[in-house]
This record gives sequence, C-alpha cells and structure tokens, in this order.
Amino acid sequence: MHHPLSEVVLEGTGCIDFISDLHLQPSEPLSFDAWSRYMRATPASSLFILGDFFEVWAGDDFLDSELADFENRCINVIKEHSQRMSIYFMAGNRDFLLKDKALTAANMKELVDPCLLKAQGHRYALSHGDAMCLTDVEYLKFRVMVRDERWQTQFLSKPLEERLAIAKAMRAKSEEEKAKYKSAFEASKSSAQSSNSMGSSSIGLHDVDTDFASSLLESLECDTLIHGHTHRPGEYPLKDGKRRLVLSDWDASSSPARLEVLRLDKGQLTRHTLS
Repeated sequence: MHHPLSEVVLEGTGCIDFISDLHLQPSEPLSFDAWSRYMRATPASSLFILGDFFEVWAGDDFLDSELADFENRCINVIKEHSQRMSIYFMAGNRDFLLKDKALTAANMKELVDPCLLKAQGHRYALSHGDAMCLTDVEYLKFRVMVRDERWQTQFLSKPLEERLAIAKAMRAKSEEEKAKYKSAFEASKSSAQSSNSMGSSSIGLHDVDTDFASSLLESLECDTLIHGHTHRPGEYPLKDGKRRLVLSDWDASSSPARLEVLRLDKGQLTRHTLS
C-alpha cells in the first residue's frame, strides 16, 4: 500500500526535472518516442511528473488486458529509469485512477496534491493545478465526485470495457469544452493584440486563481508554485514577490513541437526545449 507524500526533501546537488500533461496515448507515437528519448538522456537525479501523464487511465487492472501494450511499455520505461533516478507521480484530471499496482510496477512514489518540495536550499509548492481553477465550476463538481472513494469503488467494479467506454465519452466531452474555450481565448487574444492591449487575453480559458495560489504558497511558506494543467506555460507573478511557473503540455506532432522540461539545477529553474 502506497502512502502518498505531502513533503519531499531532496539532499545533494543533482538536478531535478518537472514535467506534466504529456497525455501519452497509443495514437500519439511521436510524443511517446520523444519522452522515451528524454528519459534516456536526462541528467536528472529526480523526476516529478505532475499529472496527466496518461491521456486516460480506467483502472490498474487495465495493465492485465491485451489492449494495454502501450501502457505497459510506458510503465516499463519508467521502471527501467527508476533504477538511476527517483521518480515521483502526482495524479491529474486524466490519470487519477492510477493507483498502487501501477505505481509499484513503475517504481514511482506517489505525491499528495499539493506537495511541498525542499531542495537545493529552497521550498517549492507542487500541484497539478486543476483544483485551483476556481472558475471551472462544472469541472470542480466533477472532480469532487470522481475523487470520492465510494465513486471510485463503484466505477472500478464495472467491467473494463464499460469503464473504457465511459472514459472515452468523458474525453470527448472534455475535448469539446477545451475546443470551445480555446476558440474564445484565441478570438479575445487576437482582438487584444489588434488594440495593443492584452488585458483581457485570458478570457475563455480557465486559469489558476491567483489569490488561491498565493494562499497556498503562504501556507507552505514558499515563494514558488510549480504546476501544469492549464496548458499555458510561462512564469506568472503573484503578490508579495511570489511566482507560479506553469509547465508545458507535450505534443510532438504539433508545429512547432511542444516538448519542454522545467529543470532545477544549482538552485535555478530553467526551461529546456527538447528536439
């Protein structure tokens, strides 16, 4: 039985990598190949996967299915490289049903969301980020439901085929909503650019609530929040000199490809774009 970690303390000077939102799936082999190359090449001594590593996860028993060749390949890559670096996993809104069996098979350590990281003389708050998007009211209701232990027990008692069908329907609805919000965001962004003002460029896409983020940092006595989920990579200032760093999603088939790692080395956080 895994006991999720609410705090991680890393001694030493080895560099630390952060990734999220890879959304790995069989239909996106280029992203899998890019991630596999990254896992072989990274100099990191620790890797933090902050949610939505898989596009969908219908339960750990899926690994025993003949349909799970791709997922087992992913798990085996993680296990192989866990021999030389510590790998930490935080659930996202896509892979929140990844549990003990998969964690053990991959030799990953599970993280609570949010989690405190103490490393290289600094303190960092780590999160997937979805629970902080307070304007996404419908999703937050859904999140409360599916994170409930009773709901998960009932869902996992259904036949695997039924679970996969439900997950497929959920993904389709999510993509529909995402496309709608993206369209609204791009329209508002274009309008703002034409008027030389970016003041309302965030309309249409749900983002992390800044007061919520600031309160989290204050409670954990941190100055920096690292999260994914929003697919809006960058550094965003918060009050009192604090900041949040948003991780990039991964898509090797996009143009240009989105393949980025956030790396902590010698107390400095830098972004590395993979080829």
